[in-house]
Amino acid sequence: MEIENPNYESQVGRSVYPWLVDAWAQFNLESLPQAILLHGQAGIGKLDFALELSQAILCEADLFSSGVKPCKECQACRWFETANHPDFIGLVPALYQHRMPHAELEGMPKPEVEEVEDKEEGDGKKESAFIKIEQVRRAIEAINVGTHRGGQRVVLIYPLEGLRPDAANTLLKSLEEPNAQTIFILLSDRLDRVLPTIRSRCQLIALPKPQRAIALQWLNTHLGSLSEQKISSEEIEASLDEQGGAPLAAKEVILARRLSDDKDSMALASSATRLLLEALSKGRDIPWIDCAEKIHKAPFGILLACMQRWLFDIQSAKQAGEARYYRRHEKHVQALAQQVNMNKLLKLWKLVLLARRHENHPLSTRVQLESLLLQYQQLFAD
Repeated sequence: MEIENPNYESQVGRSVYPWLVDAWAQFNLESLPQAILLHGQAGIGKLDFALELSQAILCEADLFSSGVKPCKECQACRWFETANHPDFIGLVPALYQHRMPHAELEGMPKPEVEEVEDKEEGDGKKESAFIKIEQVRRAIEAINVGTHRGGQRVVLIYPLEGLRPDAANTLLKSLEEPNAQTIFILLSDRLDRVLPTIRSRCQLIALPKPQRAIALQWLNTHLGSLSEQKISSEEIEASLDEQGGAPLAAKEVILARRLSDDKDSMALASSATRLLLEALSKGRDIPWIDCAEKIHKAPFGILLACMQRWLFDIQSAKQAGEARYYRRHEKHVQALAQQVNMNKLLKLWKLVLLARRHENHPLSTRVQLESLLLQYQQLFAD
């Protein structure tokens, strides 16, 4: 079911990315479903879109006088932007906490960061990528009482696949019997990993990635003002292709390459994917044990996505004559396409897909990487 609003042009939020303006047009702020599930590729701006929508719902300005929602000027909007709105509940893992609204006041303490033990590092710790059941229970307790401002309450959850099974089942009960004053805005990078029972109780809205020309224009505009070092158009284009056309993901990767902090998650991921691509380009000579040792600390999902795109490029070069994602490695991809055993490649493709469905399994990342890279080596065996 579409929610059409003929007067949407006056309601478009000031912070909505250009490629998501049409998606914004589907919403009538006066008549919203109680559960919305926004889904699409990671790195296209879903969370920013959802935050803008949340603020628009809670904005107390009159649309006819302000001309736009959120107005960014009323008391409710100011509360929202400083993470003080009493009727907004944002459930995100510690890994994404920095992307939520927060008070940017000098001397203010940073939001608490939940940490979990990194089993492969012994005493080391890393930020949690999961939403715990305790967080969901606290949110449900809050929505069972009246709203503070007498209007609506918004519960935002991202990423939905980051809910542990017990937390997902707890959320399901609230979706089955929703509070009339509560609107759930759920976000997913991987819709296939969301419980079907949750999907069935939400209105699904697919958010698109931008056309390549629009994405490149946006990247050139925003990177030019953020980085002291000049970023070449070749690097921007290559990064966009490597991230599957997702401009925000490309921007994060480009900026992460300029960081020397080995504890920064994006810098670590960028370095690891670069090492992985160098190893994959060697085909049968891949140093699979050494490679797994060097990259296993990076987020496993990012490494699997990188490997999946590389396998796609080999298949594409074999069948269509060109790579889609890693064009800067075109020479290596074309050479490997001539050597690859396609039956083995398709089997490995299925294994990588299976690994992505269970990427948060407690099994050692290093062990899984060694297994996949060894099987990759065998694609080119005589």
